[in-house]
Amino acid sequence: MKDNLTAEIERLKKIISALMYGYNSIFEADLETGKVSLLQTDSAFFSEAGLTGELPLWDDLINLYLKIGVYEEDADIVRHIVNREYIREHLEYGKGVAQEFRNNHGIYGEMKIVRIDENMVIVAFAEKHQAIIERKNKIYKDSLTLVNNRKYYDDYLELQSCQALVMADIDHFKNINDQFGHLCGDAALKAVANRIQSGVRDSDTVVRYGGDEFLIVFKNISDEVLQNRMQQMRKAVNDIVLDEYPDVKLGMSFGVTYGNGQIRDMLKVADELLYEAKKNRNSILIKAF
Repeated sequence: MKDNLTAEIERLKKIISALMYGYNSIFEADLETGKVSLLQTDSAFFSEAGLTGELPLWDDLINLYLKIGVYEEDADIVRHIVNREYIREHLEYGKGVAQEFRNNHGIYGEMKIVRIDENMVIVAFAEKHQAIIERKNKIYKDSLTLVNNRKYYDDYLELQSCQALVMADIDHFKNINDQFGHLCGDAALKAVANRIQSGVRDSDTVVRYGGDEFLIVFKNISDEVLQNRMQQMRKAVNDIVLDEYPDVKLGMSFGVTYGNGQIRDMLKVADELLYEAKKNRNSILIKAF
């Protein structure tokens, strides 16, 4: 009977390990003795921690992982699910629990624990950076233009600071939609967003703020470089040719405020400047914040 039970536990361990495919490291731990055995790993954590051969006991290994592999502000959420008493009390046999967290390199990870029997658990962890990026893109990327959306501004940018802020929109965009149709309007938005995104650096941020309005956040940029970049961007929009709508001519107006400040406050100034710039169309109006 005991041999049959041992064989069944080994079978379950193999199944669970297979189901954890994609995790960087998988190990088993005895909740009673604290002994840990490594099943597989390609994680930098073990080499970074200098772990070779026999692993430390559970509590020591977890404390080391929290120190080296988990961002300090996320340590408590990981510490909670790896507590041996918590697992015994709340995790039923055959059940699992998973927790996302950030590591010290700012990359998102996930730890998963599955309870095999009274004392044995299978533990796995993996970097989930790409999965998090894909998830955030679904939430924070505008599906048409592929730049950041208004929710991204609301959640991340509003309270940040920047060197320069730009509000821009496409001239006579309503007329384009009315005369050539909304598919043409969509093509214009995608083309304009592409030109704007091509005209900024990796450290800058482009947001489709709403409709045909775009927000551009510049950090650490000089006044002269900013002026040149805005002129280049305006010309790049003028040079757009829509393959299916060759008769459509595009222009864009820009309200730009320059000087260190909070984005939320600078937005009010940039919006007022855009209103003035649109009186002349296809123009740029820059004012110190």
